[in-house]
Parts: sequence; C-alpha cells; structure tokens
Amino acid sequence: MARPVKTPPTPRYRFERESRYVVTVIADDGERLDHRLDAYQGWLAGPDGIRHRFGAARRTRTEIADHRIAATVGPLSG
Repeated sequence: MARPVKTPPTPRYRFERESRYVVTVIADDGERLDHRLDAYQGWLAGPDGIRHRFGAARRTRTEIADHRIAATVGPLSG
C-alpha cells in the first residue's frame, strides 16, 4: 500500500517581507482586536498550525496564528 502524500501547510494570508500592516485578530472570547504590526518576517508551520511573525528585533517579535486573523490592511507606507 502506498504511503499517503502529506501536503505542506499553506497560510491563508500573504504578507510582504519587512512591511507594516494592520491585522484584525479574533480573541478567545470572540472580540475583534486591531494590531498595528511592522517588519513582517515570515511564517512558521508547527503542530499548532501556521504562525506569522512580525517585528524587526528578535526579542520583541509578535507571532499571530493564521486561524486567528480575521482581516488585514496593508502594506502601509511610512
């Protein structure tokens, strides 16, 4: 029997590297929160799903789960 082919995960949203965005996130209680984020770094796939990373400095990066994102605006200038 052939092994099933595992498809690599793909994010629902695409961002331009090193760009700023306004991202609307759905919190655990269902509330919609807007976040102004800068310096998009890329996305990671893990056992808990896909996460997008924002922030130029390693210690201050913000990670947002792909399934929590409701909407995006950007890339923003200035």
